[in-house]
Amino acid sequence: MLSRGLVRRGGFAWLFLHELRVLWRGSILVRTSRHVAAPVIGVAIIFQGIALLLAGQIIKHPLPLAELVLVADINLFFFGVLMLSRAMTSAIDVLYARGDVDFLLASPIRPGRVLAVRMIGVGMSVAAPWVLLGGALANALALYGQPWALSIYPMLLAEGLLAAALAFAIVVVLVARVGPATARRTGHLLALAMGVVIFALGQAPRFLPRATVAAFWEQLMPKGDATAPQWIFARGLLGEPQALAASIAFSLLAFVIVRSLLGRSFANGAITAAAYRPPGAERRQSGKFRTTPFPAILAKNLRLLTRFPGVVSQTVYRSLTLVPVLMILAGKFRIGGGTAVVTPLLVFLAGQLALFFISVMVGSDESPELAASSPASTPSLRHGAMVAAGYATTILMAPPLLLLLAADPQELPITIAGTAGVLASNIAVGFRLPIPLIRAEFGKSRKGTILGLIIGVGVSSAWAAAAWALATPDAFAWLRG
Repeated sequence: MLSRGLVRRGGFAWLFLHELRVLWRGSILVRTSRHVAAPVIGVAIIFQGIALLLAGQIIKHPLPLAELVLVADINLFFFGVLMLSRAMTSAIDVLYARGDVDFLLASPIRPGRVLAVRMIGVGMSVAAPWVLLGGALANALALYGQPWALSIYPMLLAEGLLAAALAFAIVVVLVARVGPATARRTGHLLALAMGVVIFALGQAPRFLPRATVAAFWEQLMPKGDATAPQWIFARGLLGEPQALAASIAFSLLAFVIVRSLLGRSFANGAITAAAYRPPGAERRQSGKFRTTPFPAILAKNLRLLTRFPGVVSQTVYRSLTLVPVLMILAGKFRIGGGTAVVTPLLVFLAGQLALFFISVMVGSDESPELAASSPASTPSLRHGAMVAAGYATTILMAPPLLLLLAADPQELPITIAGTAGVLASNIAVGFRLPIPLIRAEFGKSRKGTILGLIIGVGVSSAWAAAAWALATPDAFAWLRG
């Protein structure tokens, strides 16, 4: 009876279970290894232990209601922006990367059902990391006699659902208005802007006077007993039953409205995206080839890099290290060591960019056997990808290196040497162990491993430490007490 009702083929539950299965298969854990239970359990135990220590400190230093409401509201704002940022890219992935929406829409399944399932799946996926982190703290506070903290679970899930609804509304409207390609670029740029705003708010105390930052947060402090409507979500996070119920109801209402209004637009946008061919493709595929194999291999790998979804946003995220670098070189911010601090920061950045670029090229190559059947030799195929990754990294590192040359020429030789070393090392690591960036297509083997990410960060850190030691004569004096 159950199979003919709740989980019948084509029904909501059946489609939702399929969506969860696809999301899990595309997660970074499954892209990394078949055996993920042990590391996940280990990390969960560590985080729960840290949460117990943190909860103990929270209990010892209780805050007034107004401050608690402000802290809860700020956390909800940050979580919401980060969820919306990721939901934007996830919604675009649902429309573009999978390539299965047009097949689902060609079946008897109603478009609104497909949209609802995708929205719920994205909402759960964007909320999951924060639910796990917040849940660890909630569990710890509950053990200390604060059961209200368990409201973190439903509140963050409701916020994830709201973020998914808003993200789908934006993406579907963009596809209908400006076309798939522009919608994809706009979505990634919006996600990038949100991430940069969050980063800027977090770094504001380092670059603005303390009085200015304190006055900013003072203006946000709720007045009186914080019963105004704008604080209802914060009070819901703090476990007030009526506020919690109202917050969840608001999220569900927004979900239902978006699902009802965008069903037809979603179907039209998905069909348009499936049939879309980028303008100018005929000219690019005109059959003109390079005169020798190596330039063709180099051009192919650079093309793979430019075609990677979100390459600009992910490059900017990895380049946020340049913010303190520019502040130091401009004389707006000073830290121990002066401009010598810039050297390890630039070296570390070069290593991370190189690892990212080579991983994109290795992971995006869907037909390596085709290149292997060409007249190009195996070493030239390998060297072409490595040179392309080094070329892209060098182009991005040139402006900050020129600024360092103008500000402190003495630091430049060490920085260049460290950059060259970390570039070669991380390109070699990334070619053998690319970081998990791309979900494997059906019938294709997975490419990417967390081990490559761990080794890459370690290599970047080692080269940065070596550069710091060379740039600062007494860099490790603090170890001697």
